[in-house]
Amino acid sequence: MEFRDVMLRRRMVREFSAEPVQSEVLDRVLEAGLHAPSAGFAQGLELIVLEGAEQLSEFWRITDPRGRKHSNDRPPPVVVVPLTDKSAYLKRYAEPDKQGLGMDVEEGWPVPYWDLDAAMSVMLMLLAAVDEGLGAWFFGIFHGESALLECLEAPEGLQPIGALALGHPAPGERRRGSATKRPRRELEDVVHLGGWA
Repeated sequence: MEFRDVMLRRRMVREFSAEPVQSEVLDRVLEAGLHAPSAGFAQGLELIVLEGAEQLSEFWRITDPRGRKHSNDRPPPVVVVPLTDKSAYLKRYAEPDKQGLGMDVEEGWPVPYWDLDAAMSVMLMLLAAVDEGLGAWFFGIFHGESALLECLEAPEGLQPIGALALGHPAPGERRRGSATKRPRRELEDVVHLGGWA
């Protein structure tokens, strides 16, 4: 598929078929995420992949106790939890070739690049999913983050930026959510050439 087609077809899919995601397809989607930019090539990203009824039901129990996100009977067969490792960035910027920038401490970063880099990784995985014929849905983890990290036995200091659901779209799956009610902003409304004016 041409890149422009992949980009224009990308959307959040919330209803999935029961068809499993083949391991080689999942590997290609995850591999795409490793090609995102990484400040100083710190590579402070970890991906926890959850599959199977036991792992997924525990994930939903912890993160969605009211069943709001997972209220349909067509859940994703795979959920990926991208975790950022801020310490990888601080350590990297304490190395000789990066010293003196003041970025060996969190306060030295004007923007938390560990989160930014992870978000770019997720975007590449969303696009790779479309290219593989999968549906994907990125959503926030607003409840149970500490319990989830404990359940997943994640090392101290790692932080999830959300979760990525993957699978084959359910037959008849349709667009829903804010994108169906709000128009996309036009290019001329977003781009400010040479300044804000």
